[in-house]
Amino acid sequence: MNRTSVRQDRGQLVASVISAAIVVLVTVAGVTALWMVRDQLPDQIATHWGANGEADGFTAVEQIFVMNALLGGLLPLGVVLVGLAMKQGRVMGPLGVGLAVFIGGLSNGAAWMQRGMTPDEVASSDPGWAILISGIAGVIVGVGLWLVFRRRPIPGGVAADVAADAPRLLVDDPVRVAWIGHTAASKVVWVFLGVGIAATAIPAVSSFAAGSWGLGIFCALTAALLTVLGLAMSATVTVGAPGVRVRALGLITWADVPLRDIAGATVTRVNPMRDFGGWGRRLNLRGEHGIITAAGPALRLDRGHGDPLVITVTDAEAAAAAVNTLVSRRSKDHE
Repeated sequence: MNRTSVRQDRGQLVASVISAAIVVLVTVAGVTALWMVRDQLPDQIATHWGANGEADGFTAVEQIFVMNALLGGLLPLGVVLVGLAMKQGRVMGPLGVGLAVFIGGLSNGAAWMQRGMTPDEVASSDPGWAILISGIAGVIVGVGLWLVFRRRPIPGGVAADVAADAPRLLVDDPVRVAWIGHTAASKVVWVFLGVGIAATAIPAVSSFAAGSWGLGIFCALTAALLTVLGLAMSATVTVGAPGVRVRALGLITWADVPLRDIAGATVTRVNPMRDFGGWGRRLNLRGEHGIITAAGPALRLDRGHGDPLVITVTDAEAAAAAVNTLVSRRSKDHE
């Protein structure tokens, strides 16, 4: 294993360890904050609410602290450990921390809001604002930590490694090479997203009607996010001298890989569920990252010592040929 690979593996380990420590810290801090107001908490705390907004699940105050600690700590730590096993600590670590912030904020926040309430008030308590605030906080913390941990470009880029039988364009060097295509959008994606949008838009309307503004805003934001993600599945893929860029709606950059960080490109076939466990921005057990929007041919970028990137695009063969031609030219320019 070369020095670059060792450094990258160490970075994944460091990200996982730091993320696990933050998960523990967030869990302890949340339960401690709730413990400090234990004398103000009711004997029975609402911990689950039905579709009508009424509490239908309660936990004794003596048990709430242990339950919240286990609920807010074990699942996020499991996500971090999965990332460590997959050598994807830079991604799964922040995801675990964001999940810990959301679960801890929701479970402890909903209980904290019930301090001083009578049993009747507990039964009609509204966890909407705890859901909204903890959800936003979880996203902010998770994304912020991912920005801290994300892999930095290798100085000088990676060496070209284009296979002899890899697709190339038969053009002279002075000819400008570029390719523009789109990610292939699958109808299956829209079916799943449609179900998700309906499952959050309908509760948003009913929550607003019932006066639960926090929950209504959270559901409305989730429905809007799912809609944007669905539209962003149809992204423009650009191959040119700067590199490979995948951008949707003119705002969302799914990937931006400089040419200097690409060793070569090949064409592969993708089954979303089998190979990546679903659609969207994914990663798998083979260490591949993917922008997966449909089944079928896909462009696979070899990023040297970095994780390969798989993109389901229209005419993957032409995209790979353009990438390899540009990478080969770059290699000649450095000889």
